[in-house]
Amino acid sequence: MKEIAASERRRTAREDSDVPARMRPMLRSRQEGQELIASGWAAADLHVHTWCSYDVAPVAQNDPLRIYEKALCAGMSYVTFTDHDTMDAYDRVGWTREHVVPGVEIKILDRRRVGHTVHVNVYGLDLKAFGELEDLAASGNIETFISALRSLRLPYGYNHPFWHEPTEKLNIRGVFDLMPLFPVLEYNMGRVLPLNLIAADASRRLGKGLVGSSDTHSGCVAEAYTLARGATFSEFMAEIVAGRSLVVPQDLTLDRLAAEVFDRLRCLFELESWEFAKPGFNLETGIALLDERLQPLLLDPMRKNSRLKKALRWVMTGLANSRIPHSFYIRSQNLLAESIRQFLPA
Repeated sequence: MKEIAASERRRTAREDSDVPARMRPMLRSRQEGQELIASGWAAADLHVHTWCSYDVAPVAQNDPLRIYEKALCAGMSYVTFTDHDTMDAYDRVGWTREHVVPGVEIKILDRRRVGHTVHVNVYGLDLKAFGELEDLAASGNIETFISALRSLRLPYGYNHPFWHEPTEKLNIRGVFDLMPLFPVLEYNMGRVLPLNLIAADASRRLGKGLVGSSDTHSGCVAEAYTLARGATFSEFMAEIVAGRSLVVPQDLTLDRLAAEVFDRLRCLFELESWEFAKPGFNLETGIALLDERLQPLLLDPMRKNSRLKKALRWVMTGLANSRIPHSFYIRSQNLLAESIRQFLPA
């Protein structure tokens, strides 16, 4: 991780020659971000997962309490947890705790308009509103869902617009048609630079707000975040929606992907580090061999010390060390960005 940090200190998105000049004013380096926080700007990482998400291991680093403390130490003014279709993290950290803003990430599959799953972050809601929104999301009509968000006057945003479930096919035109329905688009740490730049440029062209988020599944809160003025969260979000936010970004790189994979493998092979049993745990990597065949074997407590598990660890660690799968994934995401550019206006 030290190697990654050193590499990213040498290269900020604002200084990167791949970032078009029209988008550089939206982005700030980590040092600039801390200077703005010190001068009175508010900051928040608005996309964070805890061990309450089905695809996050229940290890200490993913404890909502630890993430909350880490976010405050990093200078975040507001702390939100956006777990997948659950708000259980707030039962642990406290719904009304200082700096806490209840949030959630809701999946909705709109087969008619988009054809694949969309992730929407919603903030400032209670359990009653959450239940209503979950029911609407299950209906599969994203326009009805967004209409409800507007009626409830809840802040919301379009997460990682060019993402889809591993079993689905991305509808690029559908994504661009959907963007005008959202007040905010996301610059996501889990996406490669070209995809993030397309999302950021879309926010600029459409007059939408832009947030920078970590989308962490491993406790790495505030490694990417959003800056805006605002003495309250409502004021903070209003500034973002008005286009007066700044982003301290990170992008998915080969080093970062390798570190993430090693961390997830460690969690799978070292079940003794888990704080509690999690029967529904699923990494959902999109790699069928791991998700459908190997993961169930690794999570079987009867095989905890088996020779098979030791052999699997040796093979998978070797594959991870080779970085071959990581390189293919990064390349596929860059190729996706090239495909998306064909849909952009001249």
